[in-house]
Amino acid sequence: MDEQPKHLIAVSALVKNENGHCLMVRTHWRSDTWEMPGGFVDAGEPLDIAVCRELLEETGIVILPLGITGVYYNERIHILSVVFNAEYVSGEIRIQSEEILEAKYLDLDHANIDEYVKRPNVKSRTLDALNVINSVPYETWDLNPPNYKLLSRLDEGNKNARNIFLLTGQPRMGKTTMIKKLINEIGADICGGFYTEEITNSNDRIGFRCISINGDSVEIANVDSPSKTRIGRYGMDIEAFENFAIKVLQDALSSKKLIVIDEIGFMQMLSTAFRKIILDIVSDNHIVLGTVPLDSHAEIDRIKHLQEVKIINLNELNRNTVSGPLAKDILKAIDSL
Repeated sequence: MDEQPKHLIAVSALVKNENGHCLMVRTHWRSDTWEMPGGFVDAGEPLDIAVCRELLEETGIVILPLGITGVYYNERIHILSVVFNAEYVSGEIRIQSEEILEAKYLDLDHANIDEYVKRPNVKSRTLDALNVINSVPYETWDLNPPNYKLLSRLDEGNKNARNIFLLTGQPRMGKTTMIKKLINEIGADICGGFYTEEITNSNDRIGFRCISINGDSVEIANVDSPSKTRIGRYGMDIEAFENFAIKVLQDALSSKKLIVIDEIGFMQMLSTAFRKIILDIVSDNHIVLGTVPLDSHAEIDRIKHLQEVKIINLNELNRNTVSGPLAKDILKAIDSL
């Protein structure tokens, strides 16, 4: 029987500083050439997470991947290399000396690339990354039929049309905390809508309440609720939710620049009136900051795949750094109205 082919996957990224200079490294085993920082993907690791980890480990730089600029294959040693276009977020150069000899920002262009990049395969992918106008989309999925989870999507090609910013991620990853942080960074005076917080006792989560940006609140679900409408162990008070959320969103639409909806979730989508106003909002060129679950849901999936949507998957690597670039993108969208 023929042996099944086995491949290694490597990732790297083109990252520029505020002067347009490219972050490049020289490694111990390829010391003759400069190249984009990167490394191998761990088993089970999404590629966009891997490239963030590798850049941070090798150079001390935190990045935000935007999309893919090229895919390359080393036939002899079976390595598939995926190159990302990425945005600088934070950090100063601090090299991993076990692997990296030197790292610095180079004023790299087509005229001088041969001074720095000495290997033709490295030159090819570097030029592709320098030349890219709109990078190729990238998605990470968790597929376990009949459950389908879109974990992340990068699509820089549609970035100029983006006006809906949706956070997703595993439970307890800090989505609502990020929403509140972004409201403070952007300015609560231009934000309207609501976020959802847990109700807890000393030992456990027992329910949820919606809180408007101006501080009004209502309980929408509780484990002790007698409601026959249930999500898991929680009884849902649909009427209370509708009376609160619909008014809050209508007020925001009439007077605010940013509509906050935390969350567009399974529980909230039980309300027909809420589903209708959400679809009206996302189809009418409003600037939206919201949260969505990872799990597939017919109506929510329709929203996730709109061209205007940017999905940000919060994880352990990015949840402490993503707020700055995201606030900048939201403010840019607001300014473009």
